[in-house]
Amino acid sequence: MTIEWRDAMSIGDEVIDEDHQNLIRLINKYEMAIAQKNQRELENAFNGLVDYAHEHFEREERVMEAVYFPNRRKHAEHHRDLLHRIEDFHKSLSVDHKLDLKASSSFLHDWLINHVLNEDMQIKPHLTGDRCPRKGQPAG
Repeated sequence: MTIEWRDAMSIGDEVIDEDHQNLIRLINKYEMAIAQKNQRELENAFNGLVDYAHEHFEREERVMEAVYFPNRRKHAEHHRDLLHRIEDFHKSLSVDHKLDLKASSSFLHDWLINHVLNEDMQIKPHLTGDRCPRKGQPAG
């Protein structure tokens, strides 16, 4: 199942929104590799996703810090939990070669959609108006 970017997913920070779009592309690439039953592409896609998730979370945490997002510590902990889950799936794929593709695919879809729409959307009000010390500029 392909994920498509929608404007409703935008949190209002150009850099973070672009990151989210790239994460969608990477998850869709992973899905395509599953559909094609291409193990090499599957591993490449997952490697790219793991690396990009680390980079994205670092950028997002800098944005939260810059706008004094009040739940930034809890949000960062959630990032760590997500990374552990992704890394567990990655280990299952690359080391054990016993990845449950349906479970990993479902997790990635749920993670991206739920994280962006539920967790990251809480940052949006802090990116505008009086709450944002750098109004109109992405942090970082």
